[in-house]
Order: sequence, then C-alpha cells, then structure tokens
Amino acid sequence: MPTAKLRNGLEIRYEEQGKGDPLLLIMGTGADHRFWAAQVPACAERYRTIIYDSRGVGGSTVPKDPRTCSMAAMAEDAAQLLDALDIESAHVSGLSLGSTVAQELAIRHPGKVRTAQLHGTWGRSDEWFIRMIETLEEPVKHGDMKAFIRYALMWITSPTFLAEQGDAVRGMEEAFLAAPPDPKGVLGHIHADKTHDALDRLGRIRCPVLVTAGEMDVQVPPRYGRAVAERIPGARFHLFEGPHASHLACVEMADEFNRVTLGWLSDSGGAGGR
Repeated sequence: MPTAKLRNGLEIRYEEQGKGDPLLLIMGTGADHRFWAAQVPACAERYRTIIYDSRGVGGSTVPKDPRTCSMAAMAEDAAQLLDALDIESAHVSGLSLGSTVAQELAIRHPGKVRTAQLHGTWGRSDEWFIRMIETLEEPVKHGDMKAFIRYALMWITSPTFLAEQGDAVRGMEEAFLAAPPDPKGVLGHIHADKTHDALDRLGRIRCPVLVTAGEMDVQVPPRYGRAVAERIPGARFHLFEGPHASHLACVEMADEFNRVTLGWLSDSGGAGGR
C-alpha cells in the first residue's frame, strides 16, 4: 500500500480502488483498513474508494504522546490526505471512531465533505461511554493486545456472532494479533474516544447525512446515534435490526449494510460518476 506524507509530518498508509466520485472510508478504534474488506468491492463498483490506516494503527505514523490524538487532529489528517490525493471533496463514511472523525471533518472542512455517513456514532462522551471504553483501555495500558481484541469483539459483535460463528471470531482475533497495532496508537484512539464532544456543534453540518445504528449494539447503543441525527438538519436515521445488528453490522450484515448505505448515497446525489 502507498503512503502519503502529510503537511503535519505524519505518514498515512492508504489504498484506493475503483473509479468515479471519491468515497473516503474511516475505520474505528484500534482498527486498520482491513475492517472495510466487506465494503470495498461493492463501493468500488461505483466510486473511487479510499481506505486508510488512521494515525496510530497499521502502516501509519504512531504519535509519541497518545494525548495529542483527538477527533479534531484526525479530521485534519483526513483533510490533508484528501489534499495529498488531489481530491477537492469526497463522500465520507465512518464507523465508530471513524464516524466522529467524519463529524469533525464535516464541521471544520465543510467544503471537503459532499455527504457523510455516521455508523455506530455518538456526539458526546458521557460517563457511561467513558467507563465502557476504559474496559478496553486497561489491557492496552499493560500491552496486552490479546485481551484487548478479545474484549473488543465482545463489545462490537453480537451475542449470536460470538456463539455461532466461532471460526470467524477466531479468524478475526488471529488476523489482528498477526499484525497488532502499537499500544500507544490504540491509547491515542481511546483518548480521542473519551474526549469527543461535538454534540453542540453538529448543527453546523449542512451536507446530506445518514446516521445508522444497530439494535444489538451494546458498545454504542442506538440512543447515541438518534441524538446525533436529531442535531443535524435533515439527517436520516436508519436502525439495523435482527440478531446480527451489532456495532460491526458492516461485517455481520455486510450485504444489507452495503445495500442501505450505497442506496442512500445514490439517492442523496452521489451517483458515482461512472
């Protein structure tokens, strides 16, 4: 995968497939571009699809101090990556931490965001959310990435997936541990998670917005996504339903997730340009 050198000195590893209007996909806490595997082929049929490793994970720069990592800082990374790729504006879709980076990108650089999709999102980290994310922070502080991914999959996948898809769960754990992120990078993401607060600024977003949540999402329950959608003028809220409607619906319900998100994107003026 190629690497882009940003103006802020960071190097960001990215990959792109397909042609048409640009679509930037931003993944969540501690996860690299690989978690979009079920989306890229479908998206690339219509769009110039760009996936990348956020600062701190994969092949991208790991900042020395996790406390310098914030949603605003990562939104600047995304803006500079688009500049490095000579992209004036793009459709933007983010999951979890990626959705909050997308919020900040749309607020701070409105001209760069044609449409925004916010999956498994929240607008402000309240006490419940902070305590939840601290359950993932503790093993990372001790460098125990095996415990991190084990606990993370409990939060982000459904009980049905854990109980019935044992081989898939083990495969995800093994793939993560085969190339684990630097604990400092993950701690940076968690710091950004704990300090995120855009709720009172979401009304500034003027592009078309789709907010989705899974009814089985125990990490970021649907109440958070509903609150975000209520603050953004004209935003559409979609609730994924069923036993696999988890925080990671993009994996567990990939076909439905792709159908809903790409259908909305087409209806919102993002025809793809092909």
